[in-house]
Amino acid sequence: MTLVEMPTVAQAAKVAAATGWEHLPAKEEGGLSRRLDAGDGFEAGREAVEAVPVLFKLYRQGAGPLVEVPSGWVVTARKFEVEWPRGPSLVRSHFGGRRFAYNWALDRVKADMDAREQGPKHHSAHWDLASLRKEWNRAKVEKAPWWAESSKEAYSSGIADLVTALSNWRSSKDGARKGRKVGFPKFKSRNRDQGRVRFTTGAMRLEEDRRTITVPVTGGLRSKENTRDVQRPLTKGYGRLLNMTVPEQWGRLFVAVCYAVRALPAKTPARPNVRAGTDLGLRTLATVSDTEGDRRELPNPAPLHETMAERRRVGRQLSRRVPGSIGHTSARTKLANLDRKAVHLRREAWHQLTHWLTATYGENVVEDLDIAAMKKSMGRRAFRRPVSDAALGMARPMLDYKSARTGSALTVADRWSPSSQVHHGCGCRLIAPTKLAKMLVCAVTGGTVDRDHNAADNLRDWPDHASCGSVGATAPAGTRAGSPTASVAAEGTGPGSDAGPPGAGGADVRPRRKVGRSAVRPEPNRRLTSRRRGTPKGVPAT
Repeated sequence: MTLVEMPTVAQAAKVAAATGWEHLPAKEEGGLSRRLDAGDGFEAGREAVEAVPVLFKLYRQGAGPLVEVPSGWVVTARKFEVEWPRGPSLVRSHFGGRRFAYNWALDRVKADMDAREQGPKHHSAHWDLASLRKEWNRAKVEKAPWWAESSKEAYSSGIADLVTALSNWRSSKDGARKGRKVGFPKFKSRNRDQGRVRFTTGAMRLEEDRRTITVPVTGGLRSKENTRDVQRPLTKGYGRLLNMTVPEQWGRLFVAVCYAVRALPAKTPARPNVRAGTDLGLRTLATVSDTEGDRRELPNPAPLHETMAERRRVGRQLSRRVPGSIGHTSARTKLANLDRKAVHLRREAWHQLTHWLTATYGENVVEDLDIAAMKKSMGRRAFRRPVSDAALGMARPMLDYKSARTGSALTVADRWSPSSQVHHGCGCRLIAPTKLAKMLVCAVTGGTVDRDHNAADNLRDWPDHASCGSVGATAPAGTRAGSPTASVAAEGTGPGSDAGPPGAGGADVRPRRKVGRSAVRPEPNRRLTSRRRGTPKGVPAT
């Protein structure tokens, strides 16, 4: 049985009337859900479904739970840089209208919260998009008499952004959102808010000249690159335009086109039977080791580090200029160009790496990195800067969607897997002369091992090698028979074992309970303690 889930209940009712499928009831009594029971005849009614929206989901129900299956459509986006129109004030008025609607809706929400605290019987308004848009339509004539100069989508996008921010704050407060805590939304300032506006309705199209992008009210915007990759599927019918976003960045204007396109058949990688392990790092951006014995290192471009000297020089030049002068504007433009260059070089490096991995290997194994913890462990900001410059967090999202296109399998190793500290050759724990040493020392043979090469080999053979021990273990639990560590651990002595009973198979890798402060309290320094309490120097404490 096939279940079809539509974005809204109204769209589900429309599809049910056109196809005759059963409209399933909601969990609440007396209501209808967004799901339809298509039975085994979904393909016969696919055209009726796609005529309403293409953002639907398919589920197959058998003996077990529901399983989501591909719907045949993929949502993607392309970003084009466009020239500023002759009247840039019209574009900036849309930015200001979005910011004004955001601040108005936030003020309305805060007033509602204050009224609720003063009077428990106060009837709170709904904070969803539909309710806030209705209130805005009633108040816009009084609050913003100039509202007709811009598209209604400018104000709608501002309210939608506030609804998303409130949802993130509430889910973070309730503990349902992962990551760092999200604070309550704040009012947006013209000097700090990035100018952008999102259009979901109106005159949105890519012209046939493949150089013009038309957005509501503003009109045609001249693109600096060809738009045929997006214009072709939209014109031939196997692509649907969803929305357009017009942001300003580095003083330049862009148009991000979000559209849905029919999913093409997955391609076959060049080496479908080969598995590769990829270790991400800072010295080397990626070290790739495959099952055929090939190893490849990709250098880290470090675009921010390469332009740091020039950035310092331009920053000093900017500080000496008078704000608003031609020299101040010129210095700001130079600094923005350096930022744009670093962003584009970093993004291009990751695109090339992920494309090569997914198009070459049938399976890729990567590690699950905790970027926030890596930055925190670095301490000073100067030490954290290389982690941000490498942008290691861009690898996973790119590999996810590119693997689906090429038919390559993506495996993510456990975050706590000691891929760089467990020796791939014998299974012992490698010794690091310093915290960030590249060459590690084997505890059994005494030889040196490259940290990146060892991690790539462990990821390639994961979980056979990388998950056999913990970071704090001197030898993996359950050492493989015949390995050098197995004989050492069997004797109960030597670098491959702890001082435990003879015949132990390695160190205890079970997590140890942390001892609280009250359990073990060190003996205080009586001399220092007496000084803090006011005892004169040189007088012994009693």
